[in-house]
Amino acid sequence: MGKSIDSPHFYMFWCFFRDLGIRLPFTQFECDFLNHVNAAPYQLHPNSWGFLRAFEVLCTVLGIEVSLLVFLHFYQLKLGVPPYGILSLNGGKGGGLFTLYSQSYKNFKQEFFRVALVDVNPMEDGAFYFGGLPKFPFYWCPKPSRFHGVDQSKLTAAELVAIKDLEALPRPLDCKFILSLERSAHRERDLESEYFAFDRSLDCLFFRFSSSFPLLFCRSYGKVVEGA
Repeated sequence: MGKSIDSPHFYMFWCFFRDLGIRLPFTQFECDFLNHVNAAPYQLHPNSWGFLRAFEVLCTVLGIEVSLLVFLHFYQLKLGVPPYGILSLNGGKGGGLFTLYSQSYKNFKQEFFRVALVDVNPMEDGAFYFGGLPKFPFYWCPKPSRFHGVDQSKLTAAELVAIKDLEALPRPLDCKFILSLERSAHRERDLESEYFAFDRSLDCLFFRFSSSFPLLFCRSYGKVVEGA
């Protein structure tokens, strides 16, 4: 699955589209992640792609900017057995955001296809290239880059607030449910009914925790208040 002399191409597993709602071209967030870990799309396990997609959907529903650094805060990368081991994301020290999409993704490698960029001019195409260079690695990378969370000093004030808000959620959130919100005409309402008790008079979300100290998220102020 290395680089060849025919049209530029990359491989994708069918379950990426069937289960996880991945679309082509990739979003900027997805391209940024693949570049950060130095990996082609098919080097990443489907469950890890599920984390990426669920993060994008969740941030969109909550009105949070989709930030690579915010995502990296919650995860770390586990390398597969060389030379062709699949990469996977695990929750960081503080835990991840989502459950696995599937507890058993058996035989997913048997259903794949090749995306060939036939007659595509790298200098003119904006879907898969930028400035004539691929937006992400097309071919298998033998030396992916591991990471364990993110350096807090690299985060902006807005990203620190986003992390605090996401950390306050009743994690882990159900990955399949979060992905289903993308197809919902009432995303906020569906999320609220699943995880929150919403007080519209205060424009606040009461998170449904099992602890004795509920958290209150006031959307009008954009912050979490403990013990509300």
